[in-house]
Amino acid sequence: MENSVPDIVLFLGRFHPLVVHLPIGFLFFAFFLEVFSRWKKNPVLTSGIPLALFLGALSGTVACILGYMLSLSGDYEEGALDTHFWFGMATTAIAFLAWFIRIEKIKIASLNKLQPNIAALTLLVILLSVTGHYGGNLTHGSDYLVKYMPFGGDEKKELVAVTKVEDAEVFGHLVEPILQNKCASCHNSSKKKGGLSIADSVSILAGGKNGEILIPGNATNSEILKRVLLDPHDDNFMPPEGKTPLTEAEIAILTYWIENAKAGFSTKVATVETNETITGIASTMLGLTSTSSEGGEIEIPKVALVADDAIIGLQAEGFRLRELAFESGLYEAVLAPNSNANGTSKRMSEKLEKLLSIKENILWLSLEDNQIGDEHIALIAQFPNIQKLKLNNNPLSDDAVTRLIKLENLTSVNLFGTKISSKSIPAFSEMKNLKYAYVWKTNIKKEDLEKQSIDDFPKIIIE
Repeated sequence: MENSVPDIVLFLGRFHPLVVHLPIGFLFFAFFLEVFSRWKKNPVLTSGIPLALFLGALSGTVACILGYMLSLSGDYEEGALDTHFWFGMATTAIAFLAWFIRIEKIKIASLNKLQPNIAALTLLVILLSVTGHYGGNLTHGSDYLVKYMPFGGDEKKELVAVTKVEDAEVFGHLVEPILQNKCASCHNSSKKKGGLSIADSVSILAGGKNGEILIPGNATNSEILKRVLLDPHDDNFMPPEGKTPLTEAEIAILTYWIENAKAGFSTKVATVETNETITGIASTMLGLTSTSSEGGEIEIPKVALVADDAIIGLQAEGFRLRELAFESGLYEAVLAPNSNANGTSKRMSEKLEKLLSIKENILWLSLEDNQIGDEHIALIAQFPNIQKLKLNNNPLSDDAVTRLIKLENLTSVNLFGTKISSKSIPAFSEMKNLKYAYVWKTNIKKEDLEKQSIDDFPKIIIE
């Protein structure tokens, strides 16, 4: 339908959300003037009521016209749209009636005992509230107002709580919260931008005006993923400008659902091929623990959010920070290779000391090929929650590995291209949660591992 409507009409219609607040303000102001003048017994206060009513009725008329233009886009559920529209029309009509009564152009002697001025204003407030409620339903969904009501309403379907990632439903526990947080405001049962609703599995599978949005097993060609991977300045980028884009972690989960879980709506993580990265992201999203290869558990830390100015300051130092899950406060920190190529050991220490200001928030840290020496490991060992650490292609010795034992949550360390030797093997065995140690292109040889029990050292990967 949108394609058959002139662009100028749709352009003007999009001013409806802006203009619609004017009649709300004017008419509520008129009501409060009436109430306050009666309370204070000061009739002078009523002098502004006629102007407020006239401006409210006039701006209400403009809002109705623009609202009708916006409705021509065809992005809204017809029943809810009609209800909102006719309540808006009624509100505008009553506003004009109240104005005529106030300026005495309409005199109804039989209603004098009912005090028509305050009666009309009270009716306006009720109509404004109902109209606004239905307008909110169109924008945010029919349950927006009562979704978190502590009593009454429909019983919400609750997912079974899980204690480990494997028991989680890929869609219900991981994907749906992302869609509800980032997509539902424009794609719900009442407001269907592009003809798409994500209210339930049937709606998602039905797709939108341009067809299906999912190709099970083929994330690359699935429209839902293609839109979030576009250049943010592209007109088709989702979510649109002004709304919070998906994080890399959320995109990874969406890709995992389509590619690995075949876009299933009841598939569990245990039945799907799941790599270490997805397991870590899912654990963070669910607030669970990550199970180590030794059978122990690593608690997903609860941390405070990082202030924007702190992020900006660290970016100025060359660090790229990526939040691993929305509003988790947990980050991957990456210092691009050769960021300290012309610097000194002291300069690298200064960078790490500044990163220590958010040490509890760093879950993954990458410092590859940055002239990291043994003297810097004492600083790195102060990051208590690090699980993945990349130190490859740095001039590190066995002494550095010994110092890393302090990182009790470390599950993966990349040390290839360093100067470590077989002397580091016992240190790896003391890292109780370590799953993988990547040590190819070092002085550790296959024969060094053959001298050890494979049960004691299953983590060391040399090629």
